[in-house]
Amino acid sequence: MKKQLLAIFVATVSFSHVTQAAEYFSADKKIESKLCSISANEGFSVARKVASKHGIFLSRYSQSILCNGEDIRSIAKKVEMKNRDVKLIEVFAENDQTETQLCITAVKKGLEPVRAKIGNLNSLRCNGEVVTDFVKRYQNAAI
Repeated sequence: MKKQLLAIFVATVSFSHVTQAAEYFSADKKIESKLCSISANEGFSVARKVASKHGIFLSRYSQSILCNGEDIRSIAKKVEMKNRDVKLIEVFAENDQTETQLCITAVKKGLEPVRAKIGNLNSLRCNGEVVTDFVKRYQNAAI
């Protein structure tokens, strides 16, 4: 049973996903301000595409625009590093056993429905850990 519960859920690192709010916004309607916010929110490549549509050349190798006193490339680099570190986890049931379905319910709907069915949450283990710890770890995962 323990081995089956260990194999219940598979965490798949599938792609990077932005989860943090933007740090920059356009304070005025200048294209340079817009490019700074695009670079901070979406990355340097997207900012370069928008800049080229407005006849502005953004170099990957030399300083071109300052955003709040900081080079536009370094702002984009920070965002790209954050995006690279954040991963989306997918959780799914491998079988139809009662324990498996309770673990999925706990992740989807919280611990209360599971507590109502089994009483003591410490008796349920999901993927080798107590259900409460499992829910903390995978609560925001894709199901």
